[in-house]
Amino acid sequence: MSLSIRFVLFFFVAALPSLTWAPVAHAQSPSAMTSMRGLSMSADESDRDNEADTLDLRGNVQIIFKDQHLSCQSARINFRAKTIDAMGEVLVVGPKATAGGERVYLDYESNTGVIYGGYVQSGNVYVEGRLITRLSESDYLAEGAKFTTCTNCPESWSFSGQKIRAELGGYAYIKNSFLRVGGFPFIWLPYLVVPLKSDRQTGLLTPEFEVSDSGGLTLSEGFFWAMSRSTDSTWTFKNYELRGFKTLVNYRYALSESSYGELDVGSLSDRVFSSERRLNDYRTASERDETIDRWFMRYEHFYEMPEGYVQRMQLNNASDLQYPKDFPLETRNHGDSAMENRASLTKNNRSQHYSIDASYYVNLMQANPLAGNSDAVHRFPELRFSQAMTRLGSTGFLYSADVNYVNFARSEFAYDDMNAAYNPNGVNDRYLENGGCAGNAWYNNPNCRRVRDGEYDPTKDLIRTGQRLDAQASLYRPIKIADSLDLLPKVSYRETQYYFNVGNELTNTRRYLRAEISARSLFSRIYGNQSPGSFERMKHEIQPELKFTTIPWISHPAHPFFGADQETPFFSQENISDSDINGPYGFQFDYNDRVYDRKLMTFALTNRLIQKRWVRGNPEYRQAVSWRLAQSYDFYQAESNIDERRKQPWSDLLSDLNVNFDYVRIYQKANYYRYQNVTNSSTRIRLLNAANDFIEFGYLSQYNDIAPGQDVNAINKTDDYSFSVRKNFSYLELLGRIVYDNSVAARDNERQFKSYGYGAQVKLPGDCWYFTIQQYRITGGDNNFKLNFDFIWDGQKRPTLPESLLDSFGF
Repeated sequence: MSLSIRFVLFFFVAALPSLTWAPVAHAQSPSAMTSMRGLSMSADESDRDNEADTLDLRGNVQIIFKDQHLSCQSARINFRAKTIDAMGEVLVVGPKATAGGERVYLDYESNTGVIYGGYVQSGNVYVEGRLITRLSESDYLAEGAKFTTCTNCPESWSFSGQKIRAELGGYAYIKNSFLRVGGFPFIWLPYLVVPLKSDRQTGLLTPEFEVSDSGGLTLSEGFFWAMSRSTDSTWTFKNYELRGFKTLVNYRYALSESSYGELDVGSLSDRVFSSERRLNDYRTASERDETIDRWFMRYEHFYEMPEGYVQRMQLNNASDLQYPKDFPLETRNHGDSAMENRASLTKNNRSQHYSIDASYYVNLMQANPLAGNSDAVHRFPELRFSQAMTRLGSTGFLYSADVNYVNFARSEFAYDDMNAAYNPNGVNDRYLENGGCAGNAWYNNPNCRRVRDGEYDPTKDLIRTGQRLDAQASLYRPIKIADSLDLLPKVSYRETQYYFNVGNELTNTRRYLRAEISARSLFSRIYGNQSPGSFERMKHEIQPELKFTTIPWISHPAHPFFGADQETPFFSQENISDSDINGPYGFQFDYNDRVYDRKLMTFALTNRLIQKRWVRGNPEYRQAVSWRLAQSYDFYQAESNIDERRKQPWSDLLSDLNVNFDYVRIYQKANYYRYQNVTNSSTRIRLLNAANDFIEFGYLSQYNDIAPGQDVNAINKTDDYSFSVRKNFSYLELLGRIVYDNSVAARDNERQFKSYGYGAQVKLPGDCWYFTIQQYRITGGDNNFKLNFDFIWDGQKRPTLPESLLDSFGF
């Protein structure tokens, strides 16, 4: 071909309006990017076939189309078929995934194609196959394939399968698969479905293994059901080596962003419990060793409604009274005296509160696991209205009001039969009538039963049911003197009406007038650089307080419900307790039935340190230190004619300390009783680092039944030391607590390690799986060990162990 003909042909091809790429090799610079029919491309060499409408690219090929970038060694673009056939180190990077292989045949219009000897990766999700068909931008079908989310090489685990269909953001479906660990086959599965996204997905959960003293080896398998966007449930099936088979169901729902509910139920035919003495001692010979069907139910509900209404419900019940001890992580109330079941409807506005409430209690303080609940007293219903402090018209006066109605009810007798009346001149040992078993510990004897004579005796029996209407109105007049002293005088009138269900005196009314005045001042000083823009300052505040309260008038006729004396004095340091059975006070419903602070002066001093610092250019304030000291003096008690041993007008000295710095947190509450010369205290000291790891030391010293005129029994003292820790290592996260009992009783019984619990999350190499260990023992309970593996299917990092895990162990 002559030079002129070659020049004409070249000019004709180059002049085509739809083409800007030269058909001559080496005509384009490797770094230049050319656009053609919606594609941007560059290559070291190119050839154009106009008849076939194709373009061949060779050497450092780069193609951009539809937010995707393709690179390879060579490629053929068919503009008519809208396909790209790429070969040699092919890499396709898109917004959702990256694909690579020896060869990729791609339909760039429909975003489908075939990958030969390649892979697809989205985040940590990795699918490799001999042949991968791209069905859409996020849907792939791989043959002779492998799936993993591990980042290490060789991967810690993978699933190899005959076919794998991966829906990015959905599921991976694997046929005829092998689980490989470290590259070696571990287990064969005919079919497997795994989620590839962090959203809730229906499917089987990883198995859990448990070992406990009374249950033996336990295997559990769970199934999670994503029922809808706002509801889900988890079905767990457990097989205890010793106890038997158990079914657990958890159901959750969300009514709105702030309204939700959760239900937990479980059932078990317990072979171990049916053979234990703690149960059989209370059963007849024919009933002993007969299998017991055990169950529990726990429900919580919170519902925000229009117009400020809120409906709450809390239910907690079980088949027997030992269930919370045997399964503390299910009922979550081990150590409580009762299981509380409560429903309420409340309405709040800026200054008022309305509520209707009902509480049903299951008495756990009984030795017989199958004991009835006829002696429990319930609050059914309870109505309440509260008016917050509100300005009275345009005056400087404020007022508040509270009205409360409660019906205290039980299923059977409205009173308790006692063995004897209160003896003011001798030693009292009163307890429930039980047919001849002496002493307060009769309820621990299976041969003792409560006895009721069917007739209420006001001289010795205790009223346990009735209705109470309590109303109080208060008037305030705030006074400020010279911006340095705040005075708050207060006058209150309170009236309480009772209606009882037994006895000849069915009603009783108490009325009194209370006068109070409190004085408060505040002194402060700022430390640190006080120039504008200074980095950090500290403000020290001292707040002294003085409060005097007195009851100048009271009207309260005598009634058996309020004890043997017509006018029994109550003092600020006396609370309702079991010891009241042997006292002259009677036994009331709660503290609202007693009149305290008849003539009382309270002194308090509060120190605060408020820290100002700059965080990311914004000022941040926090209360770094708060320490409050308070003590009261009871003039009414000092002036009364009671026994000198009980005359103790000085209250306990209260100390409440909170320290909150970045790396040190301290909480201590202490009460010093000067007449008994003992201190009850609770102390926690936590040391932290920047990673939020911590160690915490705790100490609890508690003398029980401190009462005026009575000696302190050191044998009943609670004396607990605790140690808590949280530490994150590269492949291990540890969270735990241990409680050491140093009391006299624990030393005598040689059971000083009272309780313990820890959780350990071991992160295995590859950031794709981990296993969690939990081991715990509640006070008086079994040793429990739990192990479960968790694969990270979606490539997302799992959250750290929550600190609430320690509370779930029921310390």
